[in-house]
Order: sequence, then C-alpha cells, then structure tokens
Amino acid sequence: MDSLSYTLIIMGPAYGTQSAYCAYQFAQALLSNTPHQIKNIFFYADGVYNGNSYTDPASDEFDLVSAWQELAKTHTLTLTICVAAAQRRGIIENNLADHFQLTGLGELSESIATTDRTIQF
Repeated sequence: MDSLSYTLIIMGPAYGTQSAYCAYQFAQALLSNTPHQIKNIFFYADGVYNGNSYTDPASDEFDLVSAWQELAKTHTLTLTICVAAAQRRGIIENNLADHFQLTGLGELSESIATTDRTIQF
C-alpha cells in the first residue's frame, strides 16, 4: 500500500458534538496503524475551540485539547487554527493552547493543494 498524505479539517468544537473527537480518533488510528501521514490539521469555524487553553473539562471527562497537544507532540504534527474564526470566538495568542498556531486560509489552501486526501469533520 502506498503512503498517502492527508489534510484534516475540524469544524466541530472540542465539546458538544462528536465531530472533533471522531477526527482525533481518525488521526490517531491513521498515524498508529498505517504508513500514511498527516500534513496539516486545520481547525475552522467552531473547531477553533479545540485550541483554547482555558478549556477545563471535569476530571472524569476526556480532555480533547490535551489529547490534540499530545498527538501533535508525539507525531510532530501541525495544528493550525484559522485566525479570523478564532478572533470571532475570543481565541487569541494569550489563550492559545500549546502546539496550536494561528494562521490564515492560505495555509489551508496550500495544504489541500499539496496533499493526497482532505477529510472534513
């Protein structure tokens, strides 16, 4: 099987829907069980909430923000957040979680153009 490169677009918030969690599970499975690679994980619309360092889930809940950070650290991934969508939702440099970076839609366009597959969650 040939190795493919992926761009993931996450549009769901860290909590309240299954979208971001499903994206995380997909990314984890892809990186653990296949030769494929992820070039960019781009958070857009309400997906930008995944990069909010002020997120504080209950102790018995899965901490998705920390999980994204650990995944990025372990696999040297780029976690990019749309700066315009983030600003509209109160996410700025001061409350941006580690391993996340603010960027524009140009970054997403370039990533889509240079990867084999794009999947939106």
